[in-house]
Amino acid sequence: MLEIACGTGMILLPLLERGMDAYGFDLSPQMLRVLFQKAEQKKIGGIHSRVTIQNMADFRYEIAFGAVIVPARSFLHLTTQADQIRCLKTIRSHLRIGGQVLLNFFTPNLAAILKNAVSEPVRQDFGTFRYRDTDQEVRVSYVQRNSIAEQVQRITWQFEMAGQLSESSMEVSWIYRKEFELLAQVAGLHVVALYSGFERAPYDGQGEMVWVLERSSE
Repeated sequence: MLEIACGTGMILLPLLERGMDAYGFDLSPQMLRVLFQKAEQKKIGGIHSRVTIQNMADFRYEIAFGAVIVPARSFLHLTTQADQIRCLKTIRSHLRIGGQVLLNFFTPNLAAILKNAVSEPVRQDFGTFRYRDTDQEVRVSYVQRNSIAEQVQRITWQFEMAGQLSESSMEVSWIYRKEFELLAQVAGLHVVALYSGFERAPYDGQGEMVWVLERSSE
C-alpha cells in the first residue's frame, strides 16, 4: 500500500511495525526528518527505501499498489482542479485492477465559509500545546480568509512561545460531494462508498466525508 502525504509517520510507521508492505512520501523535508528519527527509535529498518520526497500531483513508482490512502484531509492542499485531477489520475496509474483508494475531507459548511469571506477576518484561538523538544507552552492562533471565487481557504498560523512570535501560511481548497464525484470520474476512478466519519455511517451531508474509490478494469 501507499500513503500519500505521510508527514511524520503517524499512520505509516505503525503499519510498518505490523509488517505491512507499505510505502509513503511527503513534500516536506522537515516532516520526513521527524519520521526518519522516529523510525530509528522504533528500529524500523529500510525506511529510506520506502519513504521519499515527492509531490502528490505527479509522484512516480515502478510498482503497483493494492491500496492508496490520502489521510488527514491532505488532498485539500491541492488548490486547483488541474492538480486534483492530475493527482487522481496518477493514483489510478499506480493502482492494481481492483485496487482501492481511501481519502477524507470535511463537508463544506457554507455559514462558516461566508463568515471568513471578509477582508479583515478576526484572529481565532486554536489552543495551547507543549513543544516536545523543550516542554515549553506554545499558544497557537490563526487568521482565515476564504476566497469564494477560488474556493480556497488561506490560513495564517501564529505561534507564540516564550514571548517570541512566528507565522506560517497554508492554502487548502474545499470540495463539494458532486464536484468530487465528477473529479473521480474524470480520473477513471469510481466511487465504492461514501461515509459520514470513520465509523462507516451512511453519508448524511454533514461531518467528515470518507471516500472509498476503486480502479476498474476499464
